[in-house]
Amino acid sequence: MLVQSGEMLEGTWEELAREAERFAGQRLRVIVLPLTEAPAGSASLSFHEAASPAEWAEAFFTWGRSHVRRNAPPLSEEAINRDSIYSERLEQQR
Repeated sequence: MLVQSGEMLEGTWEELAREAERFAGQRLRVIVLPLTEAPAGSASLSFHEAASPAEWAEAFFTWGRSHVRRNAPPLSEEAINRDSIYSERLEQQR
C-alpha cells in the first residue's frame, strides 16, 4: 500500500512505479528496506532519523503553534530575578 507522509512515500516498487508520472523530472531518493517487517508496534525509522530539515522545521513550528498562549500576566521582576530564583542556594552558602 502506498503511504504518503509529507514528501516521504513508502510502498512496494510496483506501488511507487504506478506514481512515476507524478514524479517525472523530479529528483528522488530511494531507500530499499529489508523484506522482513519490523516487530508489531515498532517503526523502521524514527522521525529524527528520517525527517529532512524542512520536515523538522515544519514539525517544530506545528508544535509551537499548538501551545495556545494563555491570558496570564507576565512574570514580575522579582519572579525572574536571579537572587530570587536561587535564594535557597545563596542561603546555604552563607
